[in-house]
Amino acid sequence: MLDIRKLNHVYYSQNLLNTFAKCPYKFKLKYLDNIRWKKDSIDDEDYYENMNMGLDFHLIAQRYFSNIPVVINDSNTKLLDFTNSLREKFTILDENIYLPEYEIKMRKDNIRIQAKYDLIIIKPNNKIEIWDWKTENRKLNYREVTKRMQAIVYMYILGERSLEIFDKDIPFENISMKFWQPQYKEDIITINYSEEIHRTHEKKIVELILRLDNYDFNLNFNIELYRGQCKYCEFACGSHVCDAFMDML
Repeated sequence: MLDIRKLNHVYYSQNLLNTFAKCPYKFKLKYLDNIRWKKDSIDDEDYYENMNMGLDFHLIAQRYFSNIPVVINDSNTKLLDFTNSLREKFTILDENIYLPEYEIKMRKDNIRIQAKYDLIIIKPNNKIEIWDWKTENRKLNYREVTKRMQAIVYMYILGERSLEIFDKDIPFENISMKFWQPQYKEDIITINYSEEIHRTHEKKIVELILRLDNYDFNLNFNIELYRGQCKYCEFACGSHVCDAFMDML
């Protein structure tokens, strides 16, 4: 749980930044009030089942790229299929450096961010690939993932810190981020990087963190700016919870 008085010292993840950008009140509920919401509908059960599947697959991928034997119960056919797709699509090469579940923190002026990468591959041709596993059933597309806070934060951090961490002077153009869904094993969404994109990302991150650090959740929140998010929010069906919050201000 975050203390609002300590926000100026927090290293923000892409999840925190994304939540605040979409709805500051949801950010307050999740990260300041430490409220977790779980319903009992069929849709919610499916959501948590898919989430657990994702966690299991991420653990398997971590073991695979760490050269640790992977053992799966044959009764879990979906996870077995995902794992077979991983093995078929990715051959471990001695020339590459594989860094699964790799965490990086960075601070620059008022920027304080962190990222935990599913996989970083450092190649001998002075290129770095960021890989991210997505296990949701819905097929992703390029336009969608390029706008995600995850892509913005993950690529920005590596663009800033690759020389310091890996002792390699990596040009921005040599950094890419790849999204892969094991159920669509032949499809890889690749986002290429550049110095121009890096500066655009930095500007967005700086502005968002500055706003968050100085945000007054009692005075600044305007429900009308975020009401469209209510139908996607686990804290409200419609916007009655937000309306009740506004009545208390």
